[in-house]
Order: sequence, then structure tokens, then C-alpha cells
Amino acid sequence: MGAAFSSLLALRYLLSRWVNALGVIGVAAAVWALIVVPAIFSGFIADIHREVRRSSPDLLLTNLPNDTGYETLRAALAGADGVVAIAPRLRHYGVCYPRTGGGDRTFSVEAEFSDLGTNFVQMIGIDPQAEAAVTPLRDWQERARDRGLLDPGPALDELGPGLQVPPALEREGRIRHGLPVPAEGSTRSIWPGLMLSSDRANRLPSLRPGYPLDVVAVAPMPQGARGNGMATLKKTFAYAGCYSTGARLFDSVTALVAIEPLRELLGQSSYDVNAIDIVTDVAIRATDGLSDAQLEQLAAKLLERVRPALPAGAQPLLLTWRGQNQVILDAVDLERSMTTVVLFAVMLIAAFLIYATLHMMVTQKRKDIGILTALGGAPRAVGAVFTRCGLVIGLFGSGGGVLAGIGSLHALNPVNDWMTENFGIAIFDHRLFDLPSIPWVLDPLWVAEVAVAALATALFVAWLPARKAARMQPVKTLAYE
Repeated sequence: MGAAFSSLLALRYLLSRWVNALGVIGVAAAVWALIVVPAIFSGFIADIHREVRRSSPDLLLTNLPNDTGYETLRAALAGADGVVAIAPRLRHYGVCYPRTGGGDRTFSVEAEFSDLGTNFVQMIGIDPQAEAAVTPLRDWQERARDRGLLDPGPALDELGPGLQVPPALEREGRIRHGLPVPAEGSTRSIWPGLMLSSDRANRLPSLRPGYPLDVVAVAPMPQGARGNGMATLKKTFAYAGCYSTGARLFDSVTALVAIEPLRELLGQSSYDVNAIDIVTDVAIRATDGLSDAQLEQLAAKLLERVRPALPAGAQPLLLTWRGQNQVILDAVDLERSMTTVVLFAVMLIAAFLIYATLHMMVTQKRKDIGILTALGGAPRAVGAVFTRCGLVIGLFGSGGGVLAGIGSLHALNPVNDWMTENFGIAIFDHRLFDLPSIPWVLDPLWVAEVAVAALATALFVAWLPARKAARMQPVKTLAYE
């Protein structure tokens, strides 16, 4: 029995048993899932990487001892090879709430501090000029304007005392909150500015540039002060507009303020000759184009330069942008890996379906197999009939799955928009993910690997019943016929 006859008989068996279509559909569905789901996951992961990259400096010196002065660190870092710019940061935590007309304060009753509806705030004191040279600070404000959520407000240069605000808004804000009204023509606020993320500020529709925001924080009492423990600190800021980095975790809790007012809040006023220019972090911009490995090497070199400027026993950390966001990046990579494992389980189910179909075919075609072998058909040629059945199922299944997967990705956003407009049902809720469209990234190499793996799996599971058919003895096969 020749190869041509084996192919014709295999085709005859496939066309006469429509149950084989289930194998094709199973393989196609598995290939489709292995293409579409990882592509969407890759799109989300790429978006998350862009978010954290946009909100994080190239390098961040952190875990500094208390009362660390910036000038000593600046002297150690400035001019180092690979360093383009540095900026001081002072990080502190507290609660922030807008004043109401009667002086009442509205506090959150929620315990989840990362929720946008709570009063918790991470204040980051910055030098606007230095920070803008390290991070895309002005782009954050432009992004809030482009999204059209709220007017971003005054320029970042005005974050310090004397925030520039329109006279009408200044007067309106003071009248609203029962505060003294400045003289006509005055356009300067008596409070330093504070910027909230656009998502958070959007939850306070009555907020306008110049409106007062009270911040309450705690800090250790200075040495020599009466009492022990923590001191309660309070300072009033003026709302200076909004920003948007696109990084949800950062935006949901972070408020940007000028570093000097925050130092003053923590008892280090610039008017005090004994004050320390305290910082908790130093943001560093590295030379453009460095790979992650090169950033790691630069971080190690800079850390060695910084250690002599710190007290003995200090354990500073110098993190790359990946190190600053390691938890979330590891989490999404783990989720993608687990999803891929689950999808391969779908492929195994499709393979079992092919095996069960062909095994049933071998059982039902015992008489045909016995006649073929009795007429001189070689065992190898008999087995080839069923192997080629599996090959055809794998080819049509993997090919159909690849075409369906690629087509589904290209039609994903139009179909989602059409369903949302006509039926109010969204596959992808833009409000939940804060993205204009469903992100996806198609890797051609991954598509090829999935198609080849599906075909190889189909051939392997077809080989098992084919092997059984090739080993059948014609005398035993026809004994009961």
C-alpha cells in the first residue's frame, strides 16, 4: 500500500466521520486562546511598564538615615559619569482634606488607604526646576490637560509660597471658606501650592486653584522637646492644579508640593540657621539609551560614591526604575505565566479530543485494517493512514486558530465599541482601566511557536492510535468478523 493510497484512505475516513471536525475546532480554539489572551496580556504589561517608567526616575537613592542633608549627597553625585541630573525629594505621609464653608472637616470612613476616596496622601516635596530635569514633570501636567478632566491650574514653578492664582478664584475661594479677602488686584496666595492627581481631584468637583487644603501629619518630636512620641503637625496649602502620570498606584495617593514648605512642616525651616536641608530620596536621571543591565551597573557605582557621605551603619538603596516597581512588575509577570499554563491545559484538552476521536476510529475500522493487512498492506502504511488524519486535523486546526486569533485582535476594539454603543455591554470597560482602547501586542515568533506546538501535539496524539492500528494482526482482527 503506497503513500498515495494511505493519503486517499485517510481523507476518506476524515470526510466520512464528521466527528473529526470536533478535533479541528478544539485545536483551533486552543490556538486562538493562546494567541489572543497572551497578546492582550502583553499589551497590558507594556502599558504598565510605560506607566511605571513615566512615573519613576531612572535611579532613586532611598532608605537614607533621618536628617540626611541634600548638599552632601549632591556633592557626591554631581558630575559622576552617567549622571545627567539629580533632584532632591522629601517624602512624608498624612491626611489631606479641603475646607468646607463652615469650617467642618469631612474625613474618610474607609480603611483602605490606597483608595482614591480616602484622605490619605503621600506628600512628595520637590524642587520643581530640578525635578523637571529628572522626570517628565511638565508632561504630567500636560497629560492632565489633554485628558480634559480638570484645568491643571498654575505653572509648576509656582508651587512654592506665593502661588500665582487668578484674582477672581482667589477671592471666591476665600469668601467660600470664610477667610479674609485680599485687597483688589492681589493675585498671590498666602499658602504654598499642592498638586493632586487628576483622578483624585476629579472627585472633588468644588476644588479650584487657590482653594485651601489642610494637611495633618505626624512626626517624631525633636530631641529636647517636652513629652515623648509623635507630634501632630498641620499646614495649609493651596490647590495648585492637577497632574497625571498614568501610573494608577502613584497617582492615587501622591500629592506634589514644594520641598521647602514640607521641610518647614517637619521643623526644618529655611529661616533657621541650624536647619538641615533634609531629604528622604534623591532622584537621578541617567544618560539616555542605557539598558537595564547598564543602569544596574551605574547604580552600584553611584552607591559606592554615596556611602562615604553617610553615617556609619547606614544602609542606603539605589534602585533602578524596575527596582522601584519590582513588586507590581513581578506580579504581572507571574499572572501572565500562570495564564499561559492554564491555556496550555486547553491545548491538552484539544489533544485528548484528537486522541479520543482517532482511537475510536481505529476501533471501528478494525475490519478495514484487517483486510488491508491481509492483502499485503505494510504495518507502517496502515499506521500512516491515521497519522495523516491527525496531521490534517492539526493543520486545519492550527491554521484556523491563527487566522481567527489575528482577526480577533484586529476586530477587538471595533467590536467592543459597537457593543458598547448599541447594547451597553462592554468587553473592556475604559472607565475601569483608564485606557482609550484595548491594548494588545502580537509577537510573530509566539504565533509561530503556538502553531508549530499545536501541529506537533496533534501528530503525537495521532501517533498513539496509529501505532495500535499498525500492530494489529489480521487473523485476530478478522477472527470475529
